[in-house]
Amino acid sequence: MTASLDNYLATHPALQPEIAGGQYGARRFPLVLPCLHKDRSFNAAWLVLPPEFPVTANARIQFSPDAILRIPHVEFDGRLCIEGDPGPLSGAEAADRIEELLQAFDEKFLRPWCTGLLDGDFAKEALNYWSIQCKRHRSPNDAVKFLYTLDERQSHPRIYDAQHLSIRRVVIAGVNAALTQRTVTALRQEKEQVTRVLVADIPISHALTPHTWPQTQRQLERLLQSRFGRQHALQFLSATGRRGRKMHRIVLLRAPTCSFGFLLTGGPPTVVRRGITVRAYPTQRMVPLPVERMDPAWICGRDQHPEITLRQRKRVLILGAGALGSPLAEQLTKAGVGELTLVDPEQLATANIGRHVLGANAIDYSKAGALGRQLARGWPSTEIKVFPYTAQTWFTKNHLDDIDLVLDLTGEPAVRSSCEAARRTASCPLLVGWMEPYAAAAHACLLPLGSSWLQSTIDPMRSLEAIDWPDAVIQQEPACSSTFQSYTPSAAAYAVALIAEGALALLDDKINVPVIRSWVRGRKFLDDHYVNLAYRPWAEKAAPFDGVSLQRAWHG
Repeated sequence: MTASLDNYLATHPALQPEIAGGQYGARRFPLVLPCLHKDRSFNAAWLVLPPEFPVTANARIQFSPDAILRIPHVEFDGRLCIEGDPGPLSGAEAADRIEELLQAFDEKFLRPWCTGLLDGDFAKEALNYWSIQCKRHRSPNDAVKFLYTLDERQSHPRIYDAQHLSIRRVVIAGVNAALTQRTVTALRQEKEQVTRVLVADIPISHALTPHTWPQTQRQLERLLQSRFGRQHALQFLSATGRRGRKMHRIVLLRAPTCSFGFLLTGGPPTVVRRGITVRAYPTQRMVPLPVERMDPAWICGRDQHPEITLRQRKRVLILGAGALGSPLAEQLTKAGVGELTLVDPEQLATANIGRHVLGANAIDYSKAGALGRQLARGWPSTEIKVFPYTAQTWFTKNHLDDIDLVLDLTGEPAVRSSCEAARRTASCPLLVGWMEPYAAAAHACLLPLGSSWLQSTIDPMRSLEAIDWPDAVIQQEPACSSTFQSYTPSAAAYAVALIAEGALALLDDKINVPVIRSWVRGRKFLDDHYVNLAYRPWAEKAAPFDGVSLQRAWHG
């Protein structure tokens, strides 16, 4: 610190003399505070300058512990959360940065707090303050650390079974048994026990704050009796498992925007192993629990996409789980599709891993099987089915009556022919997606109900492409008869986005007439990969650009 800064700190009218012994070498200067009403008072507040200030750290305001959860915008460690010090990258002098922080403290916090303007701010950030409450009461021996909900908030209270994972110490709560089991499977660790717990799920009209959330178990018991009646409340409070032991019981209070969990006393003790020592810790106090949503409407769309509720009822068949099909399957799971069936007869080879969702750990495994397992672990909101055989074999054993959309991503004429034959028996929307060499163009042919891919015996795919490709572009793998196209995953990302958006448009019933959507790269991209390539007439408009999205009518 420079002498001028020390003089500034020593003579500032809002600061008292420095207190020695700051934590981690920080300097602390008590703030001069006005005479506060007892309902607005707090023990102390300081200007804190970390040892790295002003070079790499910011100055901050710190409160005494009595302010935590009593005064809004005070974090779990007592620091005041306001914009003040503009930081070292602002170029401002250290004294100017401190002055700006002190002015912000007075104008943005102290005056509004004293006049009651901040009284409603607890409700605005209710979840943040609840997390502080949970951290303050957390113990390493708690039987439950988190509560994950799989259902959206309901309008009526209900009591139902949930699943408790003993190692993770989480409870997975939801009435959808299939979704609950998939989530348990995705989160469960090796040798982890899964036990039944009981949840009382109660909707409330507004978010709780430190002044309104229940402080004792007795308050929760009275709430249970008022919502469920005395008899059902007592049954919940005294519920026992198969061996006659009291179960873990959780009260879940759900406001429109956030939720609050409480683990009640009793229930099986937490068994903790440290070396050769094993100890059991019973739940002897009510434990506040953080609640996190894992329902599809939240994890797939943050409540901004109401169509996800409908997508959860949709079943999609993906033919081809390769370099194009694998990222498409991942995108559809993230978009909230309820069921995916993956069909691919091949095993993952070393040549595949550079542009496949799967990596080296899946070499020699079924593409469909390994991809299905990976997606099921990552996104349990989607039920994954796998069929490690050819598409033609799938069609001999199954039908399209229960399928809402077929994606053919194989690039194989025989597969498209089998698909069209199946669609004549059970009409179903179809998307045919493919890429041209180098991913210089990508196409998604969107065929709603009543439209066909084949209008004659000649497959139209090559005639729909954007570029006339010489035979030399298609490369031959050494020592076998396989051919392959050269492209990078980053270039193929355009194709994945194009086809994924088309698939979702079909699923969401936004496509009423057959169309073909294309992404075509510009002349510079083509010349960087293979010179003197010629565009088809419809695609020439892409030449001066990096890439262009085009949509054409489909004429079969």
